[in-house]
Amino acid sequence: MFRLFFLGMLSVLSVGCQLNRSFAPISPSQYIGSERSRQGIAALERGNLAEAEKRLEDAVRLNKNDINHRRHYAEVLWQQGKYQEALQQLDEALKRGGQNNASLHISLAEKHLEIREHMTDSLAKAQHHADEATRLDSQDYRSWMLRGRAKRLQASQQAGYIEHTMAMLHQAREDYLRAVSLSPNNRELLAELATVQMSCGQPEQALATWLTLQSLYPQGGEPHEVLMGKTETLTVLRRFDEAESNLTAIRQRGLEETEAGQRLQAMITAGVR
Repeated sequence: MFRLFFLGMLSVLSVGCQLNRSFAPISPSQYIGSERSRQGIAALERGNLAEAEKRLEDAVRLNKNDINHRRHYAEVLWQQGKYQEALQQLDEALKRGGQNNASLHISLAEKHLEIREHMTDSLAKAQHHADEATRLDSQDYRSWMLRGRAKRLQASQQAGYIEHTMAMLHQAREDYLRAVSLSPNNRELLAELATVQMSCGQPEQALATWLTLQSLYPQGGEPHEVLMGKTETLTVLRRFDEAESNLTAIRQRGLEETEAGQRLQAMITAGVR
């Protein structure tokens, strides 16, 4: 009986230790850091970037391993044009336990794509982080869209490697299709898909995508870019009468005649003749 009592006490003590570890009180620095982070996010929502930066910088200093504090701090830095500092904070968040955080990789992919014209390796880094995001969360359309975008932009920079370029474009198309399956009414996503379908030599599929995108706007309220994309696709398909009607609609709405519009008009006129 004594042995059973002793084993029972050990079990109780073991559970108690586990509970103590699970509900251990946070340190004063953690509490203050969380409060500074909350204040910083509130300042960010008000548009007070200077205060937001100060509060979130304090939060990061007090809680160096909290990746969410660093993400918010990086966002404030980014909005102020401090791109390198923002990327450093996000990279540090990865090192401090954020390797398996899909949202963190998505944020890094987005930012590297945004500054791709200023950093030679940004597209490769964007694809790397998008790859990681798709691996960690295959149900987030953003990860597939960003991976497709990175591949599409890399393909546009290829020179003299047609087979490699086309292979990358087809890979980008597959990523975009996966993203559309997860977010079928995303206008930005559909426009990019139609563009890459055209680059892959698939005008019929591109036209179907443009028509889907057009249906998401009120009749007559489509952006100029949508009508131009649809017109270009109709021209490639040699459906010149429909293409001409689209250009006429663009002019009737008082939209500015662009160089692309003039080029398409010349192609349509030549095709009709």
